[in-house]
Amino acid sequence: MSKWEIFKIGDVCDVIAGQSPKGEFYNSEGLGLPFYQGKKEFGKKFISSPQTWTTSVTKVAIAGDILMSIRAPVGPVNFATQKICIGRGLAAIRARESIDKNFLFYYLFYNQDNIKGNEGAVFASINKSQIQNISLPVPPIEEQKRIVEILDKAFEGIAQAEANTRRNLINARELFDSYLNNIFRERGDEWIDEKLGDISENLDSERIPVTKSKRTSGKVPYYGASGVVDYVDDFIFDEELLLVSEDGANLLARTYPIAFSISGKAWVNNHAHVLKFNDISLQRFIEYFLNSISLERYVSGMAQPKLNQKALNSILIPIAPKEIREKVVNNLDSLKGNVNSLETIYQRKLEAIAELKQSILEKAFTGQLSQ
Repeated sequence: MSKWEIFKIGDVCDVIAGQSPKGEFYNSEGLGLPFYQGKKEFGKKFISSPQTWTTSVTKVAIAGDILMSIRAPVGPVNFATQKICIGRGLAAIRARESIDKNFLFYYLFYNQDNIKGNEGAVFASINKSQIQNISLPVPPIEEQKRIVEILDKAFEGIAQAEANTRRNLINARELFDSYLNNIFRERGDEWIDEKLGDISENLDSERIPVTKSKRTSGKVPYYGASGVVDYVDDFIFDEELLLVSEDGANLLARTYPIAFSISGKAWVNNHAHVLKFNDISLQRFIEYFLNSISLERYVSGMAQPKLNQKALNSILIPIAPKEIREKVVNNLDSLKGNVNSLETIYQRKLEAIAELKQSILEKAFTGQLSQ
């Protein structure tokens, strides 16, 4: 193993703390230098295309500089790909001749979750002096380049495996969504349309919101717009019900289901509508239908999207005969279970890939790749 030395980043790199120009100099027409304020436009390794430019240049980073996010989150890094102006959410770290910039990047990437202040606490922000004081284990330059070559090759294979896994995860979700949408597009002649308000009982008046500070912890789920948000010691409802999001960005973004069935003891706040049906197969059928359609035409407000009770009641529901809808619900439940199992497998694989990255980097910076 070749000899390693411990330096401070400030001993072997130049650190440039960002400084934001006045907003009046910003533009989106490409005038001046590209301007980056923080981590928002970070890519996997290289910063993405600029969205903002500035004609008043304060602090400059050049191609090959390592950009570090220095305001929450602290630590993530990217490479600059051209001459840019950096704002107060970034610092540029420029390696001198004794340091391979890719070696430095891998080290900072490896330690991005451990960037600490002088007293050992993770800072919501970090300053130039604290970056300069970060310890850096440094082998000879030839060894640095050899380690980078090994890491590049390993990470190339890992990146492909990660991309394939993420694609498989997306495919699994798209398979279910496609099947779900086809069911309601290919409805039979015997299906009839009913307004949701005519086939359900609305129990919104029984909801009771309770601020977190006034809740008593327990085992009863406390539901909000997108599911369980807490557990309390009392309940309002104790039956089969369908909850539908009343407000929040998810009504349009649809990151989570907007309709979900619950059973047993529950407390519901005023961010979810509460619907009761006289037939569980109808409830589950409508749950799947609501999660398959866009609610944009029923939602009011863009900054604070809201699905009010009147709009909810007006949603037209295609109702299949009981025998058909029971079969549909059973098929969807079965497919959803299979998809959930696949998603769990793929998520675990992604976690394993992340752990593998850290394991390889740990070996790199403890000298184990030098043996």
